[in-house]
Amino acid sequence: MTWTGDVVIVGGGPAGSTAATLLAKRGYRVAVLEKEEFPREHVGESLLPYCYPIFEQLGVLDELAGRFVRKPGVRFVDTEGSSQTTWCFAHVIKGPGYLSFHVIRSEFDQLLLDNAARHGAMIREGTRAQTVDLACSDGGVKVLAVHDGGREETYRGRFLIDASGRDTFVASRMRAKRPHPQLDRAALSTHWAGARYEGGIEQGLLQVVYLGGEKQGWIWAIPVGTDRVSVGVVLNHSYLRGERAKLVRLGREDWQMDLYRQELFSSPFMAEVLADARTIQPLMFNGDYSYSVTQKHGSNFALVGDASAFIDPIFASGVYLSMNSSRLVADAVHATLSSEGGMDGSAMENAYAMIDGAYALVDKAIRMFYNPVAINFAQIGSAAELIHRYHENALAVGHFLLAGDFFENHERYYRFLDLLSDPEILKLYRSTVIERPEFTAATCDASPLEIFAPLLAEHERRREQSLRTQAHLPA
Repeated sequence: MTWTGDVVIVGGGPAGSTAATLLAKRGYRVAVLEKEEFPREHVGESLLPYCYPIFEQLGVLDELAGRFVRKPGVRFVDTEGSSQTTWCFAHVIKGPGYLSFHVIRSEFDQLLLDNAARHGAMIREGTRAQTVDLACSDGGVKVLAVHDGGREETYRGRFLIDASGRDTFVASRMRAKRPHPQLDRAALSTHWAGARYEGGIEQGLLQVVYLGGEKQGWIWAIPVGTDRVSVGVVLNHSYLRGERAKLVRLGREDWQMDLYRQELFSSPFMAEVLADARTIQPLMFNGDYSYSVTQKHGSNFALVGDASAFIDPIFASGVYLSMNSSRLVADAVHATLSSEGGMDGSAMENAYAMIDGAYALVDKAIRMFYNPVAINFAQIGSAAELIHRYHENALAVGHFLLAGDFFENHERYYRFLDLLSDPEILKLYRSTVIERPEFTAATCDASPLEIFAPLLAEHERRREQSLRTQAHLPA
């Protein structure tokens, strides 16, 4: 089989499906090559509010609102569980867009890929890209792929978008992938049922729990359903290797699960939440955790999402970084392919100036999170409306950053992060703002009906019924 069109996209995750939809809507012939058969499990369930306009542009917002838990903010909890801070998006985002989403990625990614197909993109699941030629005589690209069963296929286009995720299809072949030396971490995660919906989980808040010392990590707890919580542990690789060696010496065959539970229940907060809970799907391990790519675009190709870089997901930025990068690149591809003067790289240069700035800002914030002398997000105080008046100028910057405003405005945030990293500035900030008695509120005031909509319960009922049918269990 040989396909000839305008744009070949490798990867059908959020980055690939976003680019496919936007380009297909403009009339381009688009092929998406996805190595797996959807639905498939994936991490990265908590989304940022700034995804909202992208969902509107893609035409999927209403469907998302009927299927997934809403997210009004983030709560940071310290290691001992004695201090916490709630960051509410409503303080800086007015209107319905302040409520983001917690999603089940298998369903979310399927929804986006199906949407791309509805808009005219050709979707080829179970199709693994093998080689790429970026130097075709006509200036286009050629991708050789293998479909499940071993059938070879050829895809030719005017432009290639690599949205292959951590497979880094193009970068690996160019030897352009570089590990992030300061963010050498790994993650273990799965879903739980029977967790106690308390401490902010019942409010739809993303929970981030510090793991200090040599662990240099954190725990996430994300309510992705009315009785389903995604819980993950992120650990420094050197600590993980040491603990693995200890567990193996003790004869623990399933050292990953043992380590996962060990770290979870070392947190008083998580021990309480999971006291009566059980895991309901296999444990996932993600090791190739943080890296960048030295060449992200050329005259006929562009890398988006995790195919271009992956950084620690402490601020739940991954899906937004991927989807907004794809939106910007799709616009640049349109400008490139429709240019009367042929392949003009200025549009792509402008897009990546914004994309690289956004990634650099998030990287700076993440390194500050792990810096023991920088500010602890769990100890900065609450962000409820009463005390927001005292420090809205400073915390508004932090809110916007956590909400996802780091593309168009990345430059203006650098100084704020530098200030938070200065011990003297932090000391002054504590004495004048954080230590006020008004730092007591712990909620973003979103109602349960807003967070766990009746439509969600009906969708969950249908999902469980489908799973039981597939397993040939009685209804």
